[in-house]
Amino acid sequence: MPLDPQKLMALSIPARDVAYGDRETLLYALAVGFGIRGATEELPFVYERELRVVPSMATMLAFDDTWLGAGGIDLQHVVHGALDITFHRPLASAGAGRITARISGVSDKGTGRGGLVFQESVVAQGRTPACTVRSTMFVRGAGGFGGSVGEFVEVAAMPNSAHHESTEVVIAQNQALLFRLLGDRNPLHVDPSVAQLAGFPRPILHGACTFGIACAETLRRFCDHDPARLVRFAARFAGPLHPGETLRFDFWHTPSGIAFRASAAQRQAIVLDNGLAVLTS
Repeated sequence: MPLDPQKLMALSIPARDVAYGDRETLLYALAVGFGIRGATEELPFVYERELRVVPSMATMLAFDDTWLGAGGIDLQHVVHGALDITFHRPLASAGAGRITARISGVSDKGTGRGGLVFQESVVAQGRTPACTVRSTMFVRGAGGFGGSVGEFVEVAAMPNSAHHESTEVVIAQNQALLFRLLGDRNPLHVDPSVAQLAGFPRPILHGACTFGIACAETLRRFCDHDPARLVRFAARFAGPLHPGETLRFDFWHTPSGIAFRASAAQRQAIVLDNGLAVLTS
């Protein structure tokens, strides 16, 4: 069924309060791969003493799909299109936050194809914005409503040159099982029958988890494990990744920051594209 852009743009998403403890912060770090390598420098992300927050955890604080039904969207037809986070200051390792959200735009990909819904969420802590999360949702088969409205999130351009460095990360078989405990219980990521109905041979990893793994790798390679160095982190979801696969990252050093692309190595299939990490000096 095509999206109704007028209904979506008029949708009022209630502000809400979230609270989390060090348990959630630790679980998020584990779910995006910290601690697997046993490296001492990763201890601040997986040990409550002087605990650091993986910045992409902001996506889980901002995550809310309760408005989908009111917007005429079936959860089973939704896949993540892109995420783009601007960090105003580091997240607290535990505490409370106020989330304000809105639908900022709707874009038509054409009849028989999909529709894009753009959502913007501001995460405030202590009445001061900590980050702004811009999320793009792709609704399968929901195009053909005759036009686009509102504001759209532009993805970063990729360099035309050869990449400057690369690395590989093995995705654990239980990675999606861990990640879903953070709030996104879409059965697409755990139930083989649901995955097959959606056109996938087996459950796929959450796009937000792949995004978090990319953020973790950026912290390791370019931030000296310091979350405060990350100003912006963004990527477009280009294809599915399955637990057990190997994720290959290619990185470019550009005037804008670190550009990156991630692929399922065994299939040579791009899963994250138009990646950009903007860092402090």
